[in-house]
Amino acid sequence: MHSQTKLFTMSKINIIRPPKVSVDAKKAFWKQIVMIIIGSTISLALTVSVAAVMERNQRAKDRKLSAMMVLSNIESFARTLEIRSDKMAVNDSVAAWLLNTPFERLELLPDEELDKLFSRATNLSTLNHDHSAENVFTNNIETWKNLGNVHFIDNVGSCFSAIGGVEDQFNDWVTRVDAAKTEVNNNPSAYEGNTLTMKKLHSDKIRTALNAIHNRRCWLRYAAASLRYYNLQNMRYIGISEEEVMAYTDKREDVGGPDGTPPDAEDFYTSAFTLDSLPTMAPFTAKVDSLAAL
Repeated sequence: MHSQTKLFTMSKINIIRPPKVSVDAKKAFWKQIVMIIIGSTISLALTVSVAAVMERNQRAKDRKLSAMMVLSNIESFARTLEIRSDKMAVNDSVAAWLLNTPFERLELLPDEELDKLFSRATNLSTLNHDHSAENVFTNNIETWKNLGNVHFIDNVGSCFSAIGGVEDQFNDWVTRVDAAKTEVNNNPSAYEGNTLTMKKLHSDKIRTALNAIHNRRCWLRYAAASLRYYNLQNMRYIGISEEEVMAYTDKREDVGGPDGTPPDAEDFYTSAFTLDSLPTMAPFTAKVDSLAAL
């Protein structure tokens, strides 16, 4: 009986329990977790910050480049006006000579020589500036946002409007001069003179055009100076120096031929006309004077 009781009596089972974790171990575990989280957060923050700084720097570079292109475009047009004014010095001097020489003296000149003089006086071409920077500035809202200066945007807009106005007015005048010449060509019998060129010199419209050449030259100089005045304001608004703009413009224009400028047909004329001395006219002037003395 005793043996049966022993047989059916189970011994106590030792349940294995996990070891107790000390308080210090728990603190170390959570400290490690916190450090991981903090490290990840700092790393993410640094990544975002660096990206933001790079983006700001890139936007600043883009803003300066956009502004520089606009400022340089305005300066280039001012230079174009000055160059055109200088080239019109020949037109101006020959036109003044033709207007101040009596018809009877002009009629004594060989037809070929008079034709050449008249062509030199009325050889005018239209202005045509580069619109690329203006188109980017006026048609791209992102450019406006990036520039971020209302005063600069408004002032540049006024400069581009002025450029368009100068170009349109000058080109309209050139067109009217050409139309006056065409009018004589189409109806020569309506004008005095023995030759077509003399008939043109009798045209009131053409004489008015010849007389206006000097004023047009002065006007081009004034327009160039005005554009530069307002462009200096643009530079101050956007924080770019005049030296930077001039250097950038010089670099843009220094392309093409070896000397940076294309050849000009006027450079190949054997002699240039001036108001005080017209070399090709000298022998004819002597002939006219001798005939007048008879």
